[in-house]
Amino acid sequence: MPFGLGIWEIVILLGVLALLFGAKGVPQVARRLGTGVREMKDAVDEIDPRRMLEAGDPEPAKPGTAKPAAAKPAATKPAEPEQRPPPA
Repeated sequence: MPFGLGIWEIVILLGVLALLFGAKGVPQVARRLGTGVREMKDAVDEIDPRRMLEAGDPEPAKPGTAKPAAAKPAATKPAEPEQRPPPA
């Protein structure tokens, strides 16, 4: 059985769902769950590297191999405060 559940465990789970959501609510919960799973699959398919390569996109970067940042210009020394004569 799926996920290591026996037939009696599945029957008990369905009974608990019916008690919690009612007879009319169970199909709605199942529909929402199916929609969520479908959206997750679509999102995973969008980022599948094999599909990206087939589309002609450049190869995705591997983790930990980031491109080096452009060299920053050397910091300039802050201007010295101007010298004022002591108050008279």
